Amino acid sequence: MRLSTRATYGMRLCFMLALSKTPLSASQLVKQTDVGIKYMEQLLAMLRRGGIVKAYRGKAGGYILARDPKDITVGDMLDSLDDGFDAPKCAFGDCEDKYCPNRNVIAKLTDGINAVLNSVTLYEMIDDFRCTCKPIGESE
Repeated sequence: MRLSTRATYGMRLCFMLALSKTPLSASQLVKQTDVGIKYMEQLLAMLRRGGIVKAYRGKAGGYILARDPKDITVGDMLDSLDDGFDAPKCAFGDCEDKYCPNRNVIAKLTDGINAVLNSVTLYEMIDDFRCTCKPIGESE
């Protein structure tokens, strides 16, 4: 399985929003990710439509998570970005080869991957990150 650029950046945006105590503007997010403003706005719009982020206007406006990170799964983020795991047709019994030997294996792989995507939360991703990173300034 390979994540698209859209999925990688979209999940990074969610991660950054989860770490922030205040709303972040699109321009702040651009500075932190080196993603172009137009692409950033597209990703944020997709995440907003998917119920992952909220947008606030005004001087103190910006983007925040719409739900607690414990309630947002990797599957939720990928679905919002129209980038969930797509299995080959044979996983759904639509294989053109009626004797396809891969059908059961691919169906099990698909179920397993989707189970993981829908069980890992944004909170767990943050917690894993905190456990593996050394504080800034700590020597190697």
